[in-house]
Amino acid sequence: MLLTGASVAACGRVAAVRPEADGSVVEMPDGSEHPDGGAGAAETNAVGEDGAVEDAGAADAGHGAGGALDAGRAIDAGSSTQARPADAGSGPPYPIVLAHGFSGWSSIGPIEYFYEVPEALRADGHDVHVAQVDPYADSFTRGAELLEFVQRVLAQTGAAKVDIIAHSQGGLDARYVAHALPSGVAAIAMLATPNHGTAVADDALEGMGGSDGPAQQILDFLFDVAGTTPPGLGAATWQLSSAGAAEFNAKIPDAPGVAYFSMAGRSNLQHARAACQAAEPAFISRWDPYVDPVRPSLLAGAILLAGDPFDPTPNDGLVAVESTRWGTFLGCIPADHLDEIGQFLGQPPGPGNPFDYLDFYRGLASWLVARGF
Repeated sequence: MLLTGASVAACGRVAAVRPEADGSVVEMPDGSEHPDGGAGAAETNAVGEDGAVEDAGAADAGHGAGGALDAGRAIDAGSSTQARPADAGSGPPYPIVLAHGFSGWSSIGPIEYFYEVPEALRADGHDVHVAQVDPYADSFTRGAELLEFVQRVLAQTGAAKVDIIAHSQGGLDARYVAHALPSGVAAIAMLATPNHGTAVADDALEGMGGSDGPAQQILDFLFDVAGTTPPGLGAATWQLSSAGAAEFNAKIPDAPGVAYFSMAGRSNLQHARAACQAAEPAFISRWDPYVDPVRPSLLAGAILLAGDPFDPTPNDGLVAVESTRWGTFLGCIPADHLDEIGQFLGQPPGPGNPFDYLDFYRGLASWLVARGF
């Protein structure tokens, strides 16, 4: 997403924000402590419960961006660089923030959500920061958490903006950040984000009183992995439903000057040429000849989303292609919802499919840089 606004070094501080219980973001009074212990570095707008944005006002000058973090405090364990002085250069190219999806994580021991993606991008020279937000919550809550993370990245790196590469629900979180902070994000690239909801969540909502439908089977699988049924499940499921997505879209319109890109996965042996039609960049079009066999754990979702077996709706096992479209649609890759992030543990996507997810992310990051992001 391309945002306008002065660089972090010029702005001088990050407006401290506080996430409210309803998911709104409220700017804290001037002089208040930032949630992470200090002042920050970019102008922030408050998002009310009706989705309206209130101008936070001009930032005070004279405070170095490096003051936003306690001395020696790292942004996250996976950050690729040490803190740079505020005058180290505001970009582009901008730092990349990786934003995970529903039930996601940054890393669990050696297991990363974006499996080995940060290392691959850093090897290409990109400055990569891996976010961690509540795995089970709506995107007003998760978005407020991602906003704080982005503010810390801006403060520590001295960059004017960031690029956000997001998977699944992470794309909704990223859109929240762009809406609330229309000076600190350069581009959002969303992969398999249910921008218009998913029938899997619709089905899950219907079955929450007790059901053994396709959606419940998927949720049971995720909770077996997590080892618990999380308290934020209801809010997260509503967020990903058709009605929840419509509500979110009405409250969080796109920010002027922001570049929004979307992409989809297509699985279950579908080419989906009509649904995936787009002016595809080379890092996507190179995979057009191939199809992907959906993995067993996502088969129920793939069948549910496909609908008519004689005219199936293209999907990746959790999200239909059509639901992902937002901003500039770049096309589809032959991958199911887990293949898109290299799970599990970098396994190849399936017989006959040579799709390489690491090459995809490397191509996407280089494509963003080449376009001034």
